[in-house]
Amino acid sequence: MMRPCAHQSSWLWASLGAWLLAGGLSAAAAIDTDAIGKPWPKQRAHELEVGRHQVRWRQKASRREGVFAGVRFTAPYPRQAVWQLSSDYSSVGTMTPGVAAVRFVERSPTRQVIDIDVHVLWKTVTLTFEVEQEPPEVLRFRLRNELLGEFRGVSIYEEVPQSDGGVGTRVELSTWLKPARPLPLGLLLLVERMTLLQGVKRFLETCDQRLR
Repeated sequence: MMRPCAHQSSWLWASLGAWLLAGGLSAAAAIDTDAIGKPWPKQRAHELEVGRHQVRWRQKASRREGVFAGVRFTAPYPRQAVWQLSSDYSSVGTMTPGVAAVRFVERSPTRQVIDIDVHVLWKTVTLTFEVEQEPPEVLRFRLRNELLGEFRGVSIYEEVPQSDGGVGTRVELSTWLKPARPLPLGLLLLVERMTLLQGVKRFLETCDQRLR
């Protein structure tokens, strides 16, 4: 069994780091990600090489609907091991720039509410991040913010056979951002692409290190 490491949750939390600006959130109803996880009409998708791994990137942006971005890749470990790596949030404070502290307000096998203290210029603000889990298959998350808007995501984990006869896990992470005010969509997509792909790279590098 793999032990927690500094990079284990970075591929998930990388997408959050780009949007930690200011404001607050109050807990609400269950997180609805049905439309986020499905193919998006008029989406653009292509394959990329991230290290030695193939990653599928997809995106869509419109001023009315917001920004959609997602990645799909296969980690060389069974689903339970990949779930343990990607659902441990203890390293968020050390991996995300500006994060000063991480506190669990609610913590159970199926739901977590996490307060995150973030340094923004000369002050520290507290954001609340909600996570819903269906171990080891589905993870949903949400951040809502008066200045930012709403940010949601869903990760789906599926075991797949490997060419060497082993079992790997296909991970599909899909995110949606609806800004609270008009922002350059091209810039938002660029930041999301950079942070998501960097997070995936770190996560897969951790998996490769475990295999050596």
